Amino acid sequence: MILAAVFVAGQFGHTWRDSERYGYLPDIMPSDWKATNVWLSAADCARERGAWLALCEDGKLVPMSERAIADDPGHALVLGLWAIAKRNHATLVDVARLNTLVDTIGLLALAGLLFGLRAYLTSVALLWLGPLQYLGWMGTSPHWAYVGLVSLAAVLPMALAAREMRLLPRWSANLWIAAGVVFLALATLMRESIGLMGLMVTALVIVVLLARRHRPLAPVVALLVVGAPAVLAFTTPRWVVMARDAAFDMQPAQRLATHGLAHTLYLGLGFVENKWGIRYDDDYGEEIAGKAEPPVVFCSPEYFRLMWKLYLARWAEDPAEVTRIYAEKAWTLLSTPTLYPGPPFGIVLLIGLVHLLAATALGAWRWLGFPQGLVIEGVAVAFIGLFLAQAMAALPSHNYAMPVNAFMLVLFGVIVEFLARTLLRLAGPRASRPASSSSLQ
Repeated sequence: MILAAVFVAGQFGHTWRDSERYGYLPDIMPSDWKATNVWLSAADCARERGAWLALCEDGKLVPMSERAIADDPGHALVLGLWAIAKRNHATLVDVARLNTLVDTIGLLALAGLLFGLRAYLTSVALLWLGPLQYLGWMGTSPHWAYVGLVSLAAVLPMALAAREMRLLPRWSANLWIAAGVVFLALATLMRESIGLMGLMVTALVIVVLLARRHRPLAPVVALLVVGAPAVLAFTTPRWVVMARDAAFDMQPAQRLATHGLAHTLYLGLGFVENKWGIRYDDDYGEEIAGKAEPPVVFCSPEYFRLMWKLYLARWAEDPAEVTRIYAEKAWTLLSTPTLYPGPPFGIVLLIGLVHLLAATALGAWRWLGFPQGLVIEGVAVAFIGLFLAQAMAALPSHNYAMPVNAFMLVLFGVIVEFLARTLLRLAGPRASRPASSSSLQ
């Protein structure tokens, strides 16, 4: 564990120092990600006027969403707070280091929860193999923080299941749940789709835990009550923007301050050749907005309502064509490795599913005294499955699929620990075969 921690610290230090390369002539070499440059302008405005998620233009406050179109607000919000705190400009170096910090916190939080669950080999495996996946790369676009964000989004469902199955002391579980709610809010602020993943897995865990209860109304109510803060955390971007609008005299926003799902769903049909000529291109979405009757503002609420209508219309018109498109995008990801060196994504998902179902059906988790393995592996497989769904809905590029490697490392660690515990159990003086059981433990 100590050696793994040293490895994490070493990789973090290397990446932190390497981010200084973005400090070279920043005024004439802006980020190649347009929204990043808007974040920095918003941070300057926050330092000057105290207004977050806003741009100072001609003495007026303009909502940042009018310039960083369909962009999640998290990075700009944190950079603005940072600029206010240090009373200086936020720079591209700060952006790169923010991404590095998010990835580091995600790695340590997830590994720390695994260690708290006494899945020691799994925790060490993540700390030992994780630094290269979490900290071996960085940049100034939001994508570089996604592996840390998705790790943070996994804390809440794991902690919730751990408390209900008594795998953690109640005080410890409650602290992890509280932290998980905060992490989910941060993940949603920085990447709406990752926050949605965290919310969906949390909901799935609550449903499974409710299904296995055959008594008492009180625990059922307690589970449902925990779901409310999760939903609230997912709506954090909306509350942050509403608070800004209430606190400052600002030009009304025409565009939403998040990605919006409908835009991605409809344009996602254009990632492969299709009968409608849809293109996966933001400019194509802007063309649709301009040709609407009457024309609508690109990425406005009206635009997203239009995209929902068009998306559902394509399903109604030719469900076989939409299914073909999704199947082709699914196969693109399933047949491609995301972890190098490693097997294709589909093989990893298959191994995880087979192991999870077989170990559960045979009652192996209880037999090995490793019920926490079920929680960890179940959440990891759920997230891996959601990355496949994301590839089908949007695009199966490595840039968006790479954060799934966090859960592939967790899955590897769980299976290694499962095998190690099996060998120790079989080598024991009274080894016996596990009895088949439908219990989740």
